[in-house]
Amino acid sequence: MSTDRTVRLGITGTDTEIGKTVVSCALASLARARGMSRAVMKPMETGVMDRTRVDGPSMRSDADRLRDAAGVQDSLELIRPIALVEPLAPMVAARRAGRTLDLSALDRAFDQLRVDRDVIIVEGAGGFLVPITPTMHYGHLFSRWQCELIIVAGNRLGVLNHTLLTVQAAESLGLRVRAIVLTSLTGRDATVAEATNFDALVTLVPHIRCLRFPWVDRWEDPDALAAAAEGAGFAELLAPRA
Repeated sequence: MSTDRTVRLGITGTDTEIGKTVVSCALASLARARGMSRAVMKPMETGVMDRTRVDGPSMRSDADRLRDAAGVQDSLELIRPIALVEPLAPMVAARRAGRTLDLSALDRAFDQLRVDRDVIIVEGAGGFLVPITPTMHYGHLFSRWQCELIIVAGNRLGVLNHTLLTVQAAESLGLRVRAIVLTSLTGRDATVAEATNFDALVTLVPHIRCLRFPWVDRWEDPDALAAAAEGAGFAELLAPRA
């Protein structure tokens, strides 16, 4: 497939800790299971421990999980060009570390990764408007790379407001929202809000595909993730835009 037909998916969330990495890994695992040439990217990751340290355990990062799920050999430095230690928004973490973020390095990594790939999956951090610099947020980055957006929304009270705000912000930048994925955040029985959120979203945003992603106990198992992704209808998200 030529590079200009690569499916570019930007994965954002309505908040942090709502299953964004799980959904990104599920998409990557399904692309792998279907034999697609694939790339994954976590352009900036914060809360990353220094792997050279010997006085404590090394924390497995989201970029590690993405690479494992995709089963690719791309270097971690290419998948995640910028790593910051403190678990804060990139702008804040970089400022506290005394660093200036090299955005051109992100562009170079993205352009290299997407060459001759059927799909590239780019996972953001936190929500759509998380600041990278004082004048740039993740929405700008997805727009810069012409990504179609997948909004991951944690199924809990408040998700309707958070999802509608994210859709409005994305569409104001001219981004196409490919889908909203409502994730189950627990294996317990659903509350009233959790039981009604999906149908409410279908009503509120009828022009956007809404999908449900189940709770997955073995979420670091690529086969389990691929099966969950297949069942959730993720295959259509990997297909080129009609």
